Amino acid sequence: MGATGILGGTFNPVHNGHVRHAIEVAEALGLERVLLMPCATPPHKESAGLLPFELRVELLRAAVRGIPFLGVETLEGELEAPSYTWRTLRAWADRHEGEELPYFMMGAESFAALDTWKHGLELPHFAHLVMVPRNGDDGSVFHESIRTFWPGSLPADSDVPLGRETVTLSCGGKCTFLPVPRLDISSTFIRARWRAGRSLAGLLPEAELSVLTARAEEVSSCWATARVR
Repeated sequence: MGATGILGGTFNPVHNGHVRHAIEVAEALGLERVLLMPCATPPHKESAGLLPFELRVELLRAAVRGIPFLGVETLEGELEAPSYTWRTLRAWADRHEGEELPYFMMGAESFAALDTWKHGLELPHFAHLVMVPRNGDDGSVFHESIRTFWPGSLPADSDVPLGRETVTLSCGGKCTFLPVPRLDISSTFIRARWRAGRSLAGLLPEAELSVLTARAEEVSSCWATARVR
């Protein structure tokens, strides 16, 4: 099997921005597939307003239906809580021994905070890290984080990346800076529109919207006090 990408998140709910993000990274890196992996029990976010894990999985499966190289990975639902990324990626590596390491996608804010994650600096042992920038200065964040977390990985005078760049880390792993087009949609925005009774057409895949509508009472009850992204 070819290379696999993993896009993690609470997906409360998944939206077209997530789906497009997965597609863009898959095409840019030539991945065979990208798996959207919902977090079962977020360690850094409040659980109030978080849809049940099984419902988020159902929404994800509906959202990627018909896109052959996108799938859903439910591994975190099988592991002990809370859902630490290092534990998840280690479990993935154990289950896929002999395969190429997956490409784990993350934003600049999360990448820069890896030293605050449980065993966050060990992640490159289990996956290639892919930092997808959102702002124009995120290239500096990429380099500064690498120099701080894995000294000796970058020359002191290396230029800030403007386009794609892959760095081999001193610990043996790899990190890639990968600018790709983004859709400016957030789960917070979608939940607010849902609570206000406004249309979500164009923001979510139609199949997912059908699931939300079918379970509207449960969704509305849960999102009444939603705070997580």
